[in-house]
Amino acid sequence: MRLIDPRNGQQAPLDVDLAKLWARDYAEWSRGECTHENKELRRGTNNGGHPVIRNQCLDCGLRIGNAVKPPSNVEELAFFDDAMHDAYNAKRTAAKEKIDQKYVEIQLRRWRAKEEGDSYYRQAHNAYLASPEWRDRRRLVMERAQGLCEGCRQTSATEVHHLSYEHWGHEFLFELVALCGDCHDRIHAKGDHEALVAGCNNCLHASKGSYCRMFDMPMEMALDPEGPCTFDREAFETAN
Repeated sequence: MRLIDPRNGQQAPLDVDLAKLWARDYAEWSRGECTHENKELRRGTNNGGHPVIRNQCLDCGLRIGNAVKPPSNVEELAFFDDAMHDAYNAKRTAAKEKIDQKYVEIQLRRWRAKEEGDSYYRQAHNAYLASPEWRDRRRLVMERAQGLCEGCRQTSATEVHHLSYEHWGHEFLFELVALCGDCHDRIHAKGDHEALVAGCNNCLHASKGSYCRMFDMPMEMALDPEGPCTFDREAFETAN
């Protein structure tokens, strides 16, 4: 199916899973349509400018049913409040556009992730690791550790590991630790990494790999305690 992007009027075809989720949210939005249970007789004019008496919904402002014969107390009736219906329609339209825009944005993030995704991050990260800035930070961390692993303090340090990616590219030195090969392997243990990423498997924004399409970064970086999703997965949205 295709949605119209409320921001620019362009069509965006949705992936099958997103179309199902959109249909679910649209059905919920539809159930919120006014049922006109609260109404009263009011007076005013019709489209031709002639006097008319009709029921008006007091919740959404819609004129309901056919015109009726003026009652004996017609002069006591309130006038139609057509602005109420305009406001109701504007609110409903905004709610519907919010749903549409949500799924259009998710679809756009998916396309962007396919085009850039992991490869874009890897290129940027590899370029940073080859930069003079990273070499200087790495040297300072190694000097602080006096060449010894800060994980075990028994073996020479060979790697500098990020404890946080919050300031990636401009790290504080306390966000970096010097590690030996064994400690570095332990901290990047496959089981630990898989357990961390597995919690995102049913997230609407997860790629088939370990890339977060919501924040355009690896899940591990997004799930950093100081990352945009945080360790509590604050941006998690179930995919079914």
